[in-house]
Amino acid sequence: MAISFQEWGNTEAQQQILFIHGWGMNSGVWTDIAEYLEQLYPERLIRCVDLPGYGQSSAYDLERLGGVYNSQTLAQSMEPLLEGKQTSLIAWSMGGLVAIQMLTDDRLRAKKRHTNKKSQISKLLLVSSTPRFVQAEDWPYAVEAQIFEEFSRSLSRDHRATLKRFLAIQAMGSRTARNDIKILQAQLLQRGEPDQQALESGLQILLKEDKRRQLQEMSDVPVILIAGKYDTLAKYQGQKVLAEQDNISLYSISQAGHAPFISHPEEFKKILQNVI
Repeated sequence: MAISFQEWGNTEAQQQILFIHGWGMNSGVWTDIAEYLEQLYPERLIRCVDLPGYGQSSAYDLERLGGVYNSQTLAQSMEPLLEGKQTSLIAWSMGGLVAIQMLTDDRLRAKKRHTNKKSQISKLLLVSSTPRFVQAEDWPYAVEAQIFEEFSRSLSRDHRATLKRFLAIQAMGSRTARNDIKILQAQLLQRGEPDQQALESGLQILLKEDKRRQLQEMSDVPVILIAGKYDTLAKYQGQKVLAEQDNISLYSISQAGHAPFISHPEEFKKILQNVI
């Protein structure tokens, strides 16, 4: 089974906008934004992917990932979607780790070709994401590891209840938290429940992976951070630190939490108009 995705716009276009969702969710979270961009950029191809184990990729044979479920194998599974097109990547939460890896791999492939052909990924937009989600001595702008460890333990007991708790955390800080949770729950169910193994492995990605050095090395690629100031998972202070790098720009939504495109869609769309 190939990886599943939704698409809008011009399927023959040489420019595409590719969306990646976060842990526990699927491509449905991006539908409203994708439809908006289709109106704004009808000449482009717009795709929203269901990562392996999620949405309509829930039946994806995870063994095809070589027995390893991490940002590297997820990035490899999405490589066919680049198709030689100039791509703007927009990734939310855990999807940001996959996107950073995709950009790293894309630049390595371009170097190996020994031609003047540039990388296929020309721009990276990280939405409520961070290269490292847990705290370290040199990275205090994150959550404590025990938060994801507790989610991992509770997942084996009741994955539905765990997903609901995670949705609630994502909405924390937003003035429209209750409504945000309802929207996220509806989008989660619309394309099917995620695979248990994918959920467990996804938590390990959040817990263990660190892409800070890779992000620092991408000094020649425009990186845009879109952050909610009340985000409890990708701390706003950390976003400000990342934005000290010359090629990284930060756009914030003052009253938003971890899902600004859900809680503040109009503000989010205005930012996209400025950066895509």
